[in-house]
Amino acid sequence: MKRLRGQALELGFARCGVTAATPFVRGGQALETWLERGHAGTMDYMHKTRSERLDPRALLPEAQSLIVVAASYARLGPEEEPPANHGRFARFARGHDYHHIVRARLEELACWITTHHAGVQTRAVVDTAPLLEREAAMAAGIGFIGKNTMLIVPGLGSYVVLGTLLTNLELPADTPAIARCGRCTRCLDACPTGAFAAPYQLDARRCISYLTIETHTPVDKALRARCGSWVFGCDACQEVCPHNRPTHRALPFDEELAPEEGLTSLPLSELLTLRSGRYRRLVRRRSLSRASRWRLITNAAIAAANASGINHEIDQGLREAISRAKSPELEVLEWALAQRAARGSCGSSESR
Repeated sequence: MKRLRGQALELGFARCGVTAATPFVRGGQALETWLERGHAGTMDYMHKTRSERLDPRALLPEAQSLIVVAASYARLGPEEEPPANHGRFARFARGHDYHHIVRARLEELACWITTHHAGVQTRAVVDTAPLLEREAAMAAGIGFIGKNTMLIVPGLGSYVVLGTLLTNLELPADTPAIARCGRCTRCLDACPTGAFAAPYQLDARRCISYLTIETHTPVDKALRARCGSWVFGCDACQEVCPHNRPTHRALPFDEELAPEEGLTSLPLSELLTLRSGRYRRLVRRRSLSRASRWRLITNAAIAAANASGINHEIDQGLREAISRAKSPELEVLEWALAQRAARGSCGSSESR
C-alpha cells in the first residue's frame, strides 16, 4: 500500500486511499430518499442508474477493491471579488477539464499496477460514471461528507476532484473518515437560494450549480434574482467553510488544474454576444463545455438582470441576443432586459 500511495502522489494526486468494493449501504439509502423527494430535478440519469450506483461491482463485476484518489484545485488566499458587470465561473471550471486529467492519471496508475501484478483487472472511473464517489472517498479515509454534501478533505478542504480505480486485487482497506462539521451551519446559511432542505440534504432544483449547468428548463423566476453573478456553477457554500480557510501550510499546487488567466469571470456583454467560434474556443478542453452556448447566454442574461448601474454594452448585448434567440431562451432574455429597464439600469432612451 505504501508503494501504491507513493505512486499515486507522484502522479499528481493529493490523497489516495483504499476501501473494499462492497455496496454503499448508507449512501444508497440517502440516494433513494433524495430521488423519492424529487431533489434530482431534471437529472433523469440519476433515476436510470440508481441501482448501478449502489454497488461498485456493477462497473467491474470482479472488483475487490476501490483505489480512491483526490486532486486539489485549492488556492491560498481569499477569493477576489469579480469586477462589476462580470459573470462568475466556479473554481473547478477555471482550468482544463479535470475529467481528462484525472482519468489519464488513473490509467497511468493502472499501468503501474499491472507491471507488478500480471493479469490484474482495473477500471478507471471519474464522476461521469454511476458511482457514489464521495461515499467511496469517505470509506477510503480520504475525507468526510459535509453538511453541504461536498467531500471535505482534512488539510485540503473541499476544493478537490475525485477519481476511482476499481481492481480485482484484494488490497488492505484504510480506516473510514469521520465527519467533523460539528455544529457549524455556515454553508447552509450562505446558500443564496436556500437549496439545503436540511443538513446533508441538497435540493438540486434550488442549487445554482444545477440551475446554471444541469437543468433543461428555464430557471424559475423566483430564483433568478438569487443567482447573483454566477453563470457557471457556484462556490457560495464552499467559500464560507472553515475547512477552506487559508493556512500557513503550503497546499499541493496542481499545475494541470491551475486556473487559466482571465477565467475567474468574463464581462457579461461578451457572454451575451457569444458567437459559435468564440464559444468553441472558450469551452475547448474545459468543463465549461457542459453548458451549451445558449445556456451560457441565458445564464449571463440572468446575471445581467442582477447587475446594478447603467451599462450600455450589457443592454446592447441583451438586445442583440434577443434578435437571435428562440423559445425558451427568448423569454429569459426579454425578462432580463425588462428587469434592467424597470430599475433604470438600461440608461436613457439614447442607449436604446
